[in-house]
Amino acid sequence: MNLLPARQIHLDFHTSGFIPNVAENFDAESFVRTFKEASVNSVTVFARCHHGYLYYQSKANPERIHPHLQQKNLMLDQIDALHAAGIRAPVYTAIQWDRYTAENNPDWLVRKPNGEHEGGPFTEPGFYQSLCVNTGYWRFIETHVRELCTLLKGRMDGFFFDIANIRPCLCYKCLPMMREKGLDVNDDIAIRKFTKERVTTFKQRLSALVREYSDDCTIFYNAGHIGPCTKTSANSYSHFELESLPAGHWGYLHFPITARYARTLGKECIGQTGKFHTDWGDFHSIKNQAALEFEIFQMLSYGFAVSIGDQLEPNGVINPVTYKLIKSVYSRVAQYEEWTRPSIAVTEAAVITSESILHEAKIPDSMMGLTQMLEELALQFDILDTDTRDLSKYKLVILLDDLVINTGLQKSLDAYVTAGGAILACYKGGSNPAGEYPTCFGTVSHGENENHPDFIIARGPIAANLEQESEYVMYKPGLKIAASMPETKTILEARAPYFPRKGEYFCSHKYTPSGKGESYPAVLQNGNVILFGHPIFEQYRHNAPKWCKTLIDNTLSILLPNRLVRHSGPSTMKVHLMQQPEKGRIIAHLLSYIPVRKSATIDIIEERTTLRHVRLEFCLGKDIKSAKIVPDGTPLKLEGNAIVVPKVDGYTIVELSV
Repeated sequence: MNLLPARQIHLDFHTSGFIPNVAENFDAESFVRTFKEASVNSVTVFARCHHGYLYYQSKANPERIHPHLQQKNLMLDQIDALHAAGIRAPVYTAIQWDRYTAENNPDWLVRKPNGEHEGGPFTEPGFYQSLCVNTGYWRFIETHVRELCTLLKGRMDGFFFDIANIRPCLCYKCLPMMREKGLDVNDDIAIRKFTKERVTTFKQRLSALVREYSDDCTIFYNAGHIGPCTKTSANSYSHFELESLPAGHWGYLHFPITARYARTLGKECIGQTGKFHTDWGDFHSIKNQAALEFEIFQMLSYGFAVSIGDQLEPNGVINPVTYKLIKSVYSRVAQYEEWTRPSIAVTEAAVITSESILHEAKIPDSMMGLTQMLEELALQFDILDTDTRDLSKYKLVILLDDLVINTGLQKSLDAYVTAGGAILACYKGGSNPAGEYPTCFGTVSHGENENHPDFIIARGPIAANLEQESEYVMYKPGLKIAASMPETKTILEARAPYFPRKGEYFCSHKYTPSGKGESYPAVLQNGNVILFGHPIFEQYRHNAPKWCKTLIDNTLSILLPNRLVRHSGPSTMKVHLMQQPEKGRIIAHLLSYIPVRKSATIDIIEERTTLRHVRLEFCLGKDIKSAKIVPDGTPLKLEGNAIVVPKVDGYTIVELSV
């Protein structure tokens, strides 16, 4: 199996036309030596940036060559030097952000319904005036990429096409086309669907163009997210690169969500973070080493190749301090690769996402809360979309609070339960637009409970580890659910407040307390199906009540009594199970780094968190023959199918022979 290089650098070079003497100090020997010493084996270099400038001697568009470029063939010189050192060098070019093109071809801009262009005014800094690929802009891109393919003949490793997003547009081309198709140009969803179709067509055409020149170079279109929105155009990609800089708009929850979905699409994946303390363009900043370790090692724990974003300064000289940091992490990555790639996830559950197919990175709060919770509980799960019909490989399916589905998926869920599968659902999860649940739920909804917040009564196995008979607030309004079959039973009840907080009816600062009246169903169970009437996952995202996680943990124990792994470590420890079947082993990745909100906007990791004597109990469906810490080979004593790891110093890999 030919894998992509594991230790990559994405080398931005967005450079203003007002900066003189660009790349004047570029030295090919020093350039390559820096990467070699940092254990880098792939560097994405720039053909064209968001300012719209080219970094090679273009014959097709000589007017676009950076006006102060001193190293006249910078891109090709970088590629040749990297290739001579055995380092791969795919090429970057911009798609929808290009300030030069936006200023000189305003008719190519994405237009809003009111006729304004997308992005800020041209009198302000930035290059975010988006271009529509459905206009004459396509001809420019076609000419530009053909020229690159010709220049790169014999040395074309791949293309990174940046900013290829679904950007709703009513420009001079899109508006008539929508009308010709009989689409409602006043319908935001219709506009977005049309735009997605056009962007998908654009990707197909551009990939076909590249394939005229190379059958095996890599092709990737970046939109800052891989999700259900990517699936329909996936055939245009050779692989996926998961851009996820925690200090940007993504945050630390974004990567595990997109990773758990992307890995199910059948293509190789690369995780991408940055060396920056904040976000792209933060030139003179250095990420904390512990933070970079966590981000990179987490990618390894999913079996992904890894990439670190950097930005070459205008003078063409690489910052040695940056690569001292990168070396400290990539040298360890090189040691771990044998146990990380290739590998495939060992999972027991599937989460069906409610994420839209029409938006990039618009992740529902329910998905954010669920992912946080399940990672804390060490559940091994994939994320699937609503097109999924075959669920047979999973013992448990989890349905998000806001997951409203069609009849086809409801029938698949019924068949899945009939075959022995289990379902955990919350609130509207699994219902159709009419509010009806699948038959296997044995439940009916009578709409929203107007009395809220209400209060669950801790009673029975589902409330284990809570104070029995105590009441716990459920902040979000729930549904009035009831059994529709004799075998459906209530396993948790709730009580209403004296009255909802409304108008002159209020009590104290926040909400009215329990009225201690009659109870009603809060959680129903029909065989292998358990339904919560409240939006538990969204609530966990908003304020993370531990009692909500405890309820879900207990529910998992009911539906999945033999979980793949349980551990004695804190909830901040991540455990990911991967397998390498051809080597007869399962790999347990243990990560112990704690992000702290030290600033108003950024979660910070400053140090590894060391854990000692962490016990892990496995239920893998087969006995473990031996266990050891790798790569140093330290053997671990087996206690049945349990081990104790003496020390987890940030990241520890345990090899389990089965």
